[in-house]
Amino acid sequence: MEIANWKNIEKKPFHETAVRQVFSGENVMLVLNTIEPGFPPFPHSHPHEQLLCILEGECEVTVGEEKKVMKPGDMVRIPPNAHHDLSVIGEQRVVNMDVFSPIREDYL
Repeated sequence: MEIANWKNIEKKPFHETAVRQVFSGENVMLVLNTIEPGFPPFPHSHPHEQLLCILEGECEVTVGEEKKVMKPGDMVRIPPNAHHDLSVIGEQRVVNMDVFSPIREDYL
């Protein structure tokens, strides 16, 4: 059994205004992102299915042509290869949790 705590998992910067922490199994990956206001748009896609859950803050999430304002507790499924983006709204940071399947080797 592998037990971990977010307090002890390394924070890896992926922009000057954002860090991620990763906990991974063989087939699924859990990622905790902390994104500060000022994070630039980063529309992208990847072959992984992604579940995104907002834990803190408010953001606008775009998946394909759809845009939605998301608040704590809101979740969205992002299909494989779908273009998507997240933009912080206001001056509060956004903390979100992502689940990826299969795992993202580029995050290890």
